[in-house]
Amino acid sequence: MDYFKVWIYQSNRILSSSEEEYIIKYLSNFLNTWAAHGDALKSELKILDHKFMIVQVDESQAKASGCSIDKLNQCIRDIDNHLNLDLLNRLLVSYQNTKDSQIQTVPLHIFKELIKNSEIDSQTLVYNLSVDNSLDFKTKFKLPLKDSWASIYLK
Repeated sequence: MDYFKVWIYQSNRILSSSEEEYIIKYLSNFLNTWAAHGDALKSELKILDHKFMIVQVDESQAKASGCSIDKLNQCIRDIDNHLNLDLLNRLLVSYQNTKDSQIQTVPLHIFKELIKNSEIDSQTLVYNLSVDNSLDFKTKFKLPLKDSWASIYLK
């Protein structure tokens, strides 16, 4: 399918292989029984760059409801409580360091300071956790700062 509903959760650090295994097992068990109003949600999980958990639902089969999304977020909170990854903190910003291409995650106020101090420039790649469908995910998940949601912090 070309269109999936997407949720992105970022870790505050790079995940170890054992943490990834735990997340895949725990979240896959949840997704295998995930339903909305009794209709199974055809979903999948991807972990990108040992940092981002991407949950997708094929909404041509059944749409996720408010209650089902709450259950997903509770599952994410359970993982977070076990691994301490700060998965629901939307005030963390991830960007790709231009010096070594490593993904860095910092609090928003630090991110703003890095821009102010010219340690991050307009070409720095920034990750957008607010994309909510597969089409936007393909084209807007990682963009140069100047083209991203964070461009408002450029002078």
